[in-house]
Amino acid sequence: MAENESNIEKLDQIQRAQRQNMNACGEAGDKDGMLLHYANVADTYDTFKDLPGWEQGRKNVALALHSVKPGYNARILDCGAATGQTAEEIIKLGYTNIDGLDMSMDMLRVAERKGLFKNIICDTIDGVHNTKIADDSYDVVVCNGTFMPGQMDQTSFPELTRITKSGGFIIFSVSFKYLHEWKLFKNGQLDSEMQKYVSAGKWKKVEQETLNYWEDEQAVYYTVYVA
Repeated sequence: MAENESNIEKLDQIQRAQRQNMNACGEAGDKDGMLLHYANVADTYDTFKDLPGWEQGRKNVALALHSVKPGYNARILDCGAATGQTAEEIIKLGYTNIDGLDMSMDMLRVAERKGLFKNIICDTIDGVHNTKIADDSYDVVVCNGTFMPGQMDQTSFPELTRITKSGGFIIFSVSFKYLHEWKLFKNGQLDSEMQKYVSAGKWKKVEQETLNYWEDEQAVYYTVYVA
């Protein structure tokens, strides 16, 4: 028992250090640094997935998807898929028609070996360019923990909306830390931008729920109903 607790503590310390490195690269806008980080951790990334509290975020997103009842044949995009941990939770609920998109091919290769995705897409949805994904491709797009510095923000909304079918859903989470402290989100900026999409008739409505995200950290989970 003591040895197992010691191993868990060591893994937790390693994982925290890796998160700090990733966050530092993102806040500095260092995309190359982030890609190098993911290349370095890809093969061991799943080592941490069963740490206490680590699984909560991906389970919340999967349950949010399940709650909108998209149908078990729904076409789903896991955006920021990494090694497919969120997809694994979605598959447990009976959904298998899933594509995975991530900025890191190293992470996607790990997911590919697990056979989780119909297609893998190495790209970003960052507001800088459009992906090669066709219009109205997905019934549901999920983004677990990707709305953060260096990855996604409100400039991602046009592309997320474009690739989601009318009547479909965009589900994403934002940690309290970034929602209230990051310069692009704080002071209600993210919520204000979402309301513009509702007012313009591009989205029908946005629902939100505050839940535990990681250990004692909370996040807001948004469900967007695309018009």
